Amino acid sequence: MGNPNSLSHSSSLKKVALFEQWAPGPLKAFHGLAQQCLSDGVLPLRDKELIAVGSAHVLRCPYCIDHHINLALQVGVEKPEIAEAIWVGIMMGSSACYAHASIAMKIMDEDEHGEDYYGHEGIESPNLLASLTPTVHQVYTEFRQIVFKEGALSSSFKELIAVACAHNSRCPFCIDVHVHAALEAGRSKIEVAEAVWVGIEMGAGACFGHAGLAAKILEEAP
Repeated sequence: MGNPNSLSHSSSLKKVALFEQWAPGPLKAFHGLAQQCLSDGVLPLRDKELIAVGSAHVLRCPYCIDHHINLALQVGVEKPEIAEAIWVGIMMGSSACYAHASIAMKIMDEDEHGEDYYGHEGIESPNLLASLTPTVHQVYTEFRQIVFKEGALSSSFKELIAVACAHNSRCPFCIDVHVHAALEAGRSKIEVAEAVWVGIEMGAGACFGHAGLAAKILEEAP
């Protein structure tokens, strides 16, 4: 079953219950947030669990991955659907790095960008990264296209997963691109908003899961 003394053992998650003694108000409020964000709405729960799976991978949270993969299976999500949601998460992790490379390229190109790192022209500007590394850039572009193509999950739904993941990676470029892409793909504003809330809850959930380690340390402290 692994080493219970590990800094990331599943048993640590149970320790979050100790916060009921130390900070019951925030714990109760967190559970309320999770219940509201991960229940049937315009998006059904199964869709929200798929969004949560993608977010969990961007957040690099083993507790979230474990929890939401199991919840997704419990509500009838198929394994190919889960796999495609994971790939959107992987893609969005790389997309955040790729988008921020525009800042590095501006600096290398001696462009006077001032303090506005996130101007609308950022990712649309002439791509020095592509010109410096054309082969890798081409492979990256093909990877992105394959991840977002129709499969077990629709391309439009993958955009909703991407919206949540973009909030988890805290990438303004990605938020801009994928909110617009979701709307252009026919997703409603309410669907986008619900995806955003799943991303927000997942950000809190990843912190909550890791708080089990803090609780364990506090419990053992003299």
